[in-house]
Amino acid sequence: MIILEVNPFVDWTPHAKQIEVMESNVRNLVLNCGRRGGKTNVGARKFFDRILEDIEKGKGLPYKPPKNLKLMKKPKPRLEYWCVAPTYSMSEIQQEELSCVIPEEMLESWDLSKNRIWLKGYILIQFKSADNPKTLVGKGLDGAWLDEASKMKEETWSGYLSYALADKGGWTIWTTTPEGMNWFYEDVVLNGQYTDAGGEPGDYRNDPEWKNFYWTSKDNPLPELQKNIQRMIETMPKRYVDREIYARFDVFFGQVFEEFNRSIHVVPRQLCEEKFKNGDFVHIEAGKDWGFSNPGTTIVGAMTANGELWIVDAIYKPGMEILIPGSSDCWVEQDKKLMKKWRISRFWCDSENPSNIKTYLTNGLPAKAAQKHLKEGLRAVASLFPVKSDNGRPNIFISDHLKEVIQELTNYRYPEDATGDKAEIPEGDDHAMDALRYLVWNSKTFHQLLVKRFNMIPWKIAA
Repeated sequence: MIILEVNPFVDWTPHAKQIEVMESNVRNLVLNCGRRGGKTNVGARKFFDRILEDIEKGKGLPYKPPKNLKLMKKPKPRLEYWCVAPTYSMSEIQQEELSCVIPEEMLESWDLSKNRIWLKGYILIQFKSADNPKTLVGKGLDGAWLDEASKMKEETWSGYLSYALADKGGWTIWTTTPEGMNWFYEDVVLNGQYTDAGGEPGDYRNDPEWKNFYWTSKDNPLPELQKNIQRMIETMPKRYVDREIYARFDVFFGQVFEEFNRSIHVVPRQLCEEKFKNGDFVHIEAGKDWGFSNPGTTIVGAMTANGELWIVDAIYKPGMEILIPGSSDCWVEQDKKLMKKWRISRFWCDSENPSNIKTYLTNGLPAKAAQKHLKEGLRAVASLFPVKSDNGRPNIFISDHLKEVIQELTNYRYPEDATGDKAEIPEGDDHAMDALRYLVWNSKTFHQLLVKRFNMIPWKIAA
């Protein structure tokens, strides 16, 4: 018998919060942490450490190796563990971290095509996607590591993995950044002890088999990381900083664009037109939200060389047809006038109406289907409103004659009594807000202008 001495701290310098995780022997460990806080890094090491503990305890013994082992593609393992991520592409991060931890002497095989590792002694590690929770059925597991668990569907845990682990009294390791007070908060975090991540102390169940760990991105002392984190704190809206840097659950309430300030962001129409005549705008595109019973909207965004977006014009109108031959009172003709006036190079359009986009293209309007990405797009738009420390200016301005746009910016709100994913789906009129989001999220030119100023797109900092 070969005895291996495995030290998880070799070639690894953990910070204080990571050491606390490694020293814990509680069955279920829940790590709620800020971006780049080192949660996945320590998650891999604790996952492997737990496997070693099971081996040392003789778990799964006695074990009778299967006959004709060489002919069997997948024998019944002595011990089986799963690494679960929201998608297979995200599970690659788990594999990369584990590759730095598992000694070569313990490997029997590592099959990337089948997303599994065999350790010597008939021990199986499988990498699973939670994209379709129904595929996570039918196994008795000894342990599981769920990375970015708050992004998974509720039934991943409640419908499948909790039962698979119950058969053998398996353990769990959870590593994630919060996504609001969703099922992960209700069904997992509240099992443990209160932390400063949010919620009421009386809501926590204090189950001794569950242990909550909480730390922020600021707790990871890497100098280069902290420079990046500081850039995000200075660049991103406060609610995104609170969630992604300070790992808080309870931040998405009230006005969506809470940093919108009329005295800062609303500018005279005359100033917009003067800047256009003076050539201060280097590129102009539009966002397009279709409508009939509800108002349809076109938002015109003019971009400056230093990454500012000026909303200089808009059409906001219900009851207008896409095309009426011989009539100017239709969207095709109205948007043609806007395109001629402002020299619009692209219309980023709601993708749910491909026939409308085809009509635009047929009639000489450069229309393209927009990627919608609601939550990511809202974050992108929100990142333009804070006043930047480098020049004392925001990255978005709105012409004062666009009353409907300004009203939507003011009234667009998150529901105050909702939790989980619903808490991040705003309520109220959103026609202009959708058009603005399509423009900001999809404009490649605007992204390039932002990179030119910030060296990266602000909403991707520390993502």
